[in-house]
Amino acid sequence: MKVGYLDCFSGISGDMLLGAFIDAGWNKDELLGLPSLLGLNATVEIKRESRNGISAVRVEIIPGDDQPHRRLDDILKILTDARLPEGVKGKAKGAFERLAEAEAKVHGCPIRDVHFHETGAVDAIIDIVGAFMAKESLGLKRLVCSPLPLSRGFVKCQHGTLPLPAPAVLELLKGVETHFVHEEDELVTPTGALLARELANDWGLPPAMKIDATGYGAGSRNLASRPNLLRLIVGEVEGGKDGLFGQVVELKTVIDDMNPEQVGFLMERLFSSGAVDAWLTPVFMKKNRPGVELTVLSQEEDLESLSHVLFSNSTTTGIRFGKTDRMVLERYPVKVKTKWGKLRAKAIVRPQGKVEIVPEYEECRAIAKEHGLPIGEVYRAVICSGDTWQPEEEGEE
Repeated sequence: MKVGYLDCFSGISGDMLLGAFIDAGWNKDELLGLPSLLGLNATVEIKRESRNGISAVRVEIIPGDDQPHRRLDDILKILTDARLPEGVKGKAKGAFERLAEAEAKVHGCPIRDVHFHETGAVDAIIDIVGAFMAKESLGLKRLVCSPLPLSRGFVKCQHGTLPLPAPAVLELLKGVETHFVHEEDELVTPTGALLARELANDWGLPPAMKIDATGYGAGSRNLASRPNLLRLIVGEVEGGKDGLFGQVVELKTVIDDMNPEQVGFLMERLFSSGAVDAWLTPVFMKKNRPGVELTVLSQEEDLESLSHVLFSNSTTTGIRFGKTDRMVLERYPVKVKTKWGKLRAKAIVRPQGKVEIVPEYEECRAIAKEHGLPIGEVYRAVICSGDTWQPEEEGEE
């Protein structure tokens, strides 16, 4: 599995990220042609510069004359009308909606009234769309980001002089690993914070990988304390023959005073809110009271929402959590041809490349109920039809 690691030792901005993607192998022609695809009056300049003796790619977006201030609806229309893949459009729209929410909270106004100013300028639109395109073009299945360094100082913007980190940056980085450093220049811009939040699948140390490429994106300024660079390391996950390594957050809580009838509802809520997995283990608590230990596996970005589900839908008053390594087999959704039509299933890649088709319970349950069949019969039909499967994105009707 191809993965990337964003080493943000000097922070992150949109132009630095695009430069790192290009230096790591992204075709620069895709970026050069992006203003035309978006219908924007702008040009892109790509050049090579040096920071502290390290060669890097510097990307500069040059807006044309008379660029308007844009609201969220204006940007969403630009993205809707753009000649881009629908997946990229959807991700970019979601990113700008998250940015609008952060700006609205900072300035105390409705989301639709937010004037994006710097963050909504033509260069930010290209930065955000370009970053999603680059991740997809490079085939990065997983992107890990280092904790972000936050500086102390001030920055001038449309609203006047603001303290660093910029208020919008702090809103965007809620729940993200950060640390403060002795630097008075801005290290993490709002666009950079947004892209790190939207693109990263994990935060922390780099995964074990076989390195294929390294890219450096240069910032516009020279910093006194550090090279103003963003480093992207691209490689293949070292997973051995049995699987691929990754990280999840494990949440645990013990409950002994909850109506058991409500536990099933709690589990449904956890899975619908993004839980990777969840299970119950019988335990004996103090004074030999019987109880259950609830364990939930979560992606880091879902930790806050799953904690909210636990506190809102159970009697627990405390949750323990921590990161844990795991090794998983490669898997992807497929559709299998059966006499009842195409049914969704999972393709799991076993060691030595053998592909095993695993039926999806809800699909089989629906067919069994509709036709009055034992669910085991539907399961067997899906497994026996495994040689007719297609990747789901290619098999949609």
